Amino acid sequence: MNTPVIIAPLSSFDVAPAAEIIAKNELWQRYNMDYDRAYSILMEAVEEERTIYSARIFEQLAGFIWFDLRGTFYHSGYIRWIAVHPDFQGKGLGKILMQFAEDKIFQKGPNVFLLVSDVNTKAQMFYQKIGYKKVGELKDYYKKGITELIYRKSKGSVAP
Repeated sequence: MNTPVIIAPLSSFDVAPAAEIIAKNELWQRYNMDYDRAYSILMEAVEEERTIYSARIFEQLAGFIWFDLRGTFYHSGYIRWIAVHPDFQGKGLGKILMQFAEDKIFQKGPNVFLLVSDVNTKAQMFYQKIGYKKVGELKDYYKKGITELIYRKSKGSVAP
C-alpha cells in the first residue's frame, strides 16, 4: 500500500464508522451482527480500553483490528476481529493490520490464534498467505450451523 496508513488506538469517535463496516458485511450478518450490536460491543471495548487499533487513510477510518495479547490459554495472542472498509479491501491494509497485531503479540508470547468461518474462503486464503496454518475446527461454536476454523501462526514462521 503506497498510501500512508496511520494506526492508533480506536477512539470513541471511530466506533460509529467501525460498526458500520461490520454491519454492512454479509459475513458478519450471519452472526446477527447489526449496526446497534456492533456499536455496543465496540463502545464497551473502547471504554474498557481493550486492545483495538484503527487504521486511518486520509483521515477516513479504513479498518480496525481487535486482539488480545494473551487471549488463548493465557499463553498466546488472539485476533478477535479484523475489518477493512470495502473501499480499501484488496490493497494490503489487512496485511498491515495483521502485521501490527502480530508484532505486539509476539513480544508477549510465541503464537497467534484466530477463528474464521468455514464459509469465509477469502479470509482463509488471506491467512494462509501470511503464514497461518489451520489447526482445528469448532462446530456450532458461536452459532449453530457455522463451523469456526482455528488458525495459528508461530513466532518465527515465515509466510510461503
